Amino acid sequence: MLSHWTCGQESPGPTYYVVQLYPRCSDEAAQYIYDRLVTDWDKGGGGLTVRRQLPTSKFPETSFHVTATKHHLLRIAQLMEMKKQDNEGHIRPFLADDIDQFPESGRVGPLDLSDIHRCVQHAMERIHFDTSIQVLPGHSTKKVMKGAPVLSSYVERRLISMFPLHDQEDLDKLYSSWGRSVLHPPLDQIRSYFGESVALYWSFTESYTKFLVLIAIIGLVEFVCEWLGVNYIYSNLLFSFFNLISLAIFLELWKRKASEHAFFWGTGGKLRHKQPRPEYRGELRNHPVTGKEEMFYPAKKRANKILSVSLPLIISCLILAFILMVASFEADRLMAEFLFDPETGELSTDIISKVLLNLPSVIYSLSIIVFNQLYLKIARRLTTWENHRTQEQHDTHITLKLITFEFVNTFLALFYIGFYLQDISGLRSQLFTTLIVQQVVNQIQEVAIPLLLHQPTSLKLIHKVSKKLGVEEKPQLRILKGVTDLEPDNQFVSDVNHDTLAEPMDSLHDDFMELWLQFGHVFLFAVVYPLAAVIALLNNLTELMADRYKLCRLSRKPRPLAVRDIGAWYLAFKITAVLSICSNCALLAIDLRDSAGAGWSSIEWFGLLVLMEHVFLVMFLGMDRLVSDTPNHVKLAKDKMDFYLKHKQD
Repeated sequence: MLSHWTCGQESPGPTYYVVQLYPRCSDEAAQYIYDRLVTDWDKGGGGLTVRRQLPTSKFPETSFHVTATKHHLLRIAQLMEMKKQDNEGHIRPFLADDIDQFPESGRVGPLDLSDIHRCVQHAMERIHFDTSIQVLPGHSTKKVMKGAPVLSSYVERRLISMFPLHDQEDLDKLYSSWGRSVLHPPLDQIRSYFGESVALYWSFTESYTKFLVLIAIIGLVEFVCEWLGVNYIYSNLLFSFFNLISLAIFLELWKRKASEHAFFWGTGGKLRHKQPRPEYRGELRNHPVTGKEEMFYPAKKRANKILSVSLPLIISCLILAFILMVASFEADRLMAEFLFDPETGELSTDIISKVLLNLPSVIYSLSIIVFNQLYLKIARRLTTWENHRTQEQHDTHITLKLITFEFVNTFLALFYIGFYLQDISGLRSQLFTTLIVQQVVNQIQEVAIPLLLHQPTSLKLIHKVSKKLGVEEKPQLRILKGVTDLEPDNQFVSDVNHDTLAEPMDSLHDDFMELWLQFGHVFLFAVVYPLAAVIALLNNLTELMADRYKLCRLSRKPRPLAVRDIGAWYLAFKITAVLSICSNCALLAIDLRDSAGAGWSSIEWFGLLVLMEHVFLVMFLGMDRLVSDTPNHVKLAKDKMDFYLKHKQD
C-alpha cells in the first residue's frame, strides 16, 4: 500500500539529480523550490533529500544536490508501474512488497541507475503549484497556470536548470566495455545507464551501419562493373534490385528488433496510459481511465494552434528553402558564364576556376546546414507551444516538422537536377558535394569544437578572458533556511562541477536527423551514385567512435526516457524507402531511354517506369505484410508472462 508514505530513517544516498539556480532566480524562489522538494510525499512534495553546493568564483551558481532513500525509490518505482525482470525471468510491474521476488541486480534492488533517475524525475515533476497560486513564487511579475508543475515553470523562465548526475565509476566501466567493438555496442549496459531512448538510438545506428556494410559492398561491385565496361544496363538493374530489396529487409528486421527491446526493457504499453510531460499545461481534471487528477488540454484548441500558426509558419519556411535553392542554381549559372572562355568555347580549366565553379554548390550545402539548425529551434518552440500531452506525441510532432522541412531544404534541389533538368552527371556531382560537406561539418561541429573547448588550457583561457572583460559572474551566497551545505572537497561537488562544464544533451533529434539525411542521400539516388554508401559507411565508422566519446566524456547525462521505439523516425525512414523505389525506378527509366531504349516511344518509356515501380513496391509492401512485427521468442515470453500473472492473481 502507498498510503501514509514515509521515507523512513535511512541515510540519504548519493547525488542523483542537480538543480542549478541561475543568478536571476531570487532567494525566495530558491527557498520555495527547496521546501517543495523536501516536503513529505503525502503532502504533495517530493519526499526527497536536498543538500546545497555553495557557489565559488569558477562556479557561481548555487546547486541543489537531490537524492532519495532506497525505500522511497522503490515505492516510486511501484507507483510508476516500472517493469523489471523477476527471479523467474518474467517481465512484470515491480512491487516494493515483493522485492524478494526480484534480483538484486541493480543499484537499488532491481533498479538500474537510469531507473533511479527516472524515479527522482517523477518525484520532482509531480510537485505542482496549488490552484490558488497565480504568480511564480519569488517572481511576482511572472504568472503561472493553475496547478502547473513547479520546477518546469522555473525552467521555462530560465531561472533554474536540472540534469541527472553522471556516475563516473559506472560510466568508466561502460566506456571500457563499449570500446571493444564499434559495431557491437553493449546495448543492455547503455540502457541501464542512459535509459531506453539513448539505447534505442544506438541500437538503430548499429543496425543501420551493419546494413551499410552490405550496401557498400554491392555499390563497390557495381562501380567496378561500370569501370570494367561490364554491361551497364544489366549491372545497374541488378544493383537496384538488391539495393531496394535489402532496404525492405532492413526495415522489417529493425521493426522486430524494436519490438524485442520494448518487451525486454519493459517499455511497451498504450500511449494514452503514459505519463504526461512535465511541460504539459491545461486544466486539472480526473483521468477517465486511472481516476487520477491530471492536466487536460482540449484537442480542438491544439488543432487550432497547428492549423492557424504552426502550418503557415512551416509553409513559409518551405517557400524560403525553395527560394534559396533557386538562388543557388542561378549562382551556378552566373558563375559558369563568368568562367566561360569565348576563345576556346569552353570553361576555364585552371585550378582557381574549378574551385570557383564549385563554390556556389559548397555555399548552398553550408547554407542547408545553417537553415537546418535554425529550423530545428523553430520546430521545438512551435511544438512546445502546441502543448502535446506525452513525450512521444511531442517528439512525433517535432519529427514530422523536421522531416518536412529537411526534405525540401536538402533533397528538392537533387530532385530538380535529376528529374527536371535530367542532368545525371550534375546530380552525381551535387550528391558527392553535399555528402562530403555535411559530414565534414558534422564531425567538426559535434566532436572537434566541443573537444577543443573542454581542454584544460581552453577552460583556463575562457576564465581568464571573462575575468579581464569583467563579465565573470560573482558568487552569490543565498540566505536559505533548513538546508544542509556540502563541503567543498565532497566528491559529488567535484562531479557536479564537471557536469556543469559538459555539453547539455536535451534530445536526440539532431542525431536522428543526421542519420536520416544520410539515409536519403544514399538511397534516394542510389542508381546514379552507388559509392554513396561507401562514403556513408566510412563516416559512420568514425562517427560511432566520436559519438561514443562525446556521449561519455563531453556531454551531460541526458534525461532517461522510457520510450517504446524510435517513434516517428521509423515512419520517416520507411517513407523515404518508398520514395527511393519511385526515384530510382524513374532514374533507371531515364537512363534506359537514353541508352537501350533510344528508339522507344514516350508510352513505352512510361510503361517501363510504371512496371518497374510497381514490381518493387509490391515486393516492398508485401514483405511488410508477410513478416510479423514481433519475433516468435517475444510472443512466447509474452504468453508465459500473461499465464504467470493470471495464475498469480487466482
